[in-house]
This record gives sequence, structure tokens and C-alpha cells, in this order.
Amino acid sequence: MNRIRSNQRRVKDIIKVERVFHWKQIALTSFVSLVVLAGILSGAWSLNQNLSIKHWNIHAAAPLKADIEHALNNMDKLDFWHSRPALLREQLLNKVPDLAEINIQRQLPNTLVIHVTPRQAIALWLNKGEVNGKASNEQGQLYLVDEQGIAYRARRHGESSDLPVLRMQQDHLVAACQWLATLKKEEPQWFARSSELFASHTGWKLNLIAGQQWQVPFGARGLKSILQLSSILKQPRWHSGNWRIDTRLENRWFLRPAAHEGVI
Repeated sequence: MNRIRSNQRRVKDIIKVERVFHWKQIALTSFVSLVVLAGILSGAWSLNQNLSIKHWNIHAAAPLKADIEHALNNMDKLDFWHSRPALLREQLLNKVPDLAEINIQRQLPNTLVIHVTPRQAIALWLNKGEVNGKASNEQGQLYLVDEQGIAYRARRHGESSDLPVLRMQQDHLVAACQWLATLKKEEPQWFARSSELFASHTGWKLNLIAGQQWQVPFGARGLKSILQLSSILKQPRWHSGNWRIDTRLENRWFLRPAAHEGVI
């Protein structure tokens, strides 16, 4: 009986020792894991800092290059994680309105190589106090507008822009810029002579140099009339004059000299 009890005690002692050893193993393994993890995190943090951006090569015209450099210099962090090309691309497109597209490549350890596509303005929009659905404090401010009809920034003080002025509500900008883009592509000489474009109830009214004016319908018919007008104005009878033209009626067009009221 005493032998059985003695054996039971030995078994319990062995189990107790094994349990203590097991917990010590768990504690040691956890400690080692924490040390390894801390080492990995420390190494990753150090590498992240060591690969921070310190230099960049920007292939762009001087004003746009200066805007990109200003945006980069004012970013909170340019370590490896925060200077990922995809992330920087998104941030710079948001911060630099004159950018249409930007391509960014990293050169290890600390350099960015940046190639840009500048946004091209096709017109100036005379803002009446609202931009992209938000009230503006700058009544009468001129905004640069691209071919997609996006008023992407205000014209800077002293900035020269030999572009037609759009005098219309913002919801007409997309169609107006598409019309102007067609004019610029198909008849660049007439685009270069354009000064103002209005949106009336019945169509576009384009003012040109020397008192000339075209009134054309909205939509595809107005775009088609660009080519037809250009063909007419190349003819000897019309070539040397300055004209006020109305093509809004489908079956009859009106042309008269710009300095007179009579219809030809």
C-alpha cells in the first residue's frame, strides 16, 4: 500500500516538473520570438529611414518643375513607405493642378526620376462665383480650362494666356471645350482668331478678331458647321472679308459683313 502511494507521489512530482519545464519552454520561446520580432521591426524601420528620398530628377518645364518640387518639399514624410511611386503619383496629381499625368520611378537608394505630361489649357473661363459646385470668393476670376472642360486652377497674377474666354455657366464647359477642341484641330487658324465663346439659348456664339462673330447650333450640327464654314470662307468671294455668320437655322445660313447690318 505504501509502495503504491510512493509511486503515485513520484508520478505527480514528474508531472509537476514536466509542467514547469513546459512553461519555461513557452516563456523562453516567446521571449526569443519577441526579440527576433523587435530585431526585424528595428531593421525594417532603419531600412525604411535609410531609403528616404533625398534627391529627385524632374523632367518638366521650369514653372511646372518648381510646382512639383514645392509639393515634394512640403510633404510630411518621404521615407521608403511614404514614397512609393503609386502613392506619390496620386498625391502629386492632387497637389499640382497643371499635371495631366506623371510617371515616377525610384532609383535606389534615395532618388526619384519623374517624367510629366502637363495639362493643356484650351480656354479661360470667367467664373461667376462657383467652381465645381462650390461657392467661390473670387467673383470674376479667370480659370484655366482643359479639353475635358475641367476648370483646374485660377489664372495667376501676370500670367499671359492667349486663349478664348468662356462666358457661360459651369455646366456648359464640357460641351464648349469639346467644340473648341474640334475647332482647334480642324481649323487652327480660326481657333487662333477666337476671343470669346458664349452659350445662348439656341447655340454657341463665338466672337473673333475684327468684329467677326459665328453663331452655330449646339451638338453635332454645330461641330459639322465648322468644316462647312471654313470651306465657304476660303472661297474668293468671302476670303478677304470679315463676317458675322449665323448657322442656327438648318435650311438657311446668314452672312453679313462684320461692319454692317445687311444680310448677304
